[in-house]
Amino acid sequence: MNKDKPRIFIRKEIKETIDPIVHNYFLNAHPDSEFPYSVSDLKEGNDEVYIPYYLEIEIMDADNDTTEIEQICDGLKSLLDRKREVKDNYAYVIFFEGCSTKIDEERFIKVRVLTFEIKMYEY
Repeated sequence: MNKDKPRIFIRKEIKETIDPIVHNYFLNAHPDSEFPYSVSDLKEGNDEVYIPYYLEIEIMDADNDTTEIEQICDGLKSLLDRKREVKDNYAYVIFFEGCSTKIDEERFIKVRVLTFEIKMYEY
């Protein structure tokens, strides 16, 4: 069995988890992406016991009403906070860290930023 490297494994897991709620891109969205959508970034830390990752998800919407973007945030928080998985020689747990607002240069695009910490173990 050809096992994915830790970063590839966790990226696939995150995409698979987020996509049913809101279409997710990593690092950059396509210029013609339909709203709402999310753009994620995965940063890696260093620890002797586990592999710490820091997940940032920007949810974007162009609607004047913020109801949908708030529902997406609530859905992602409920789905990801304290999520635990063991599979493919990896185990991980995700913890919600916060939600903030980002002001877009376009001013008509609403952006919420969710942040999570992921503790991943390889065995």
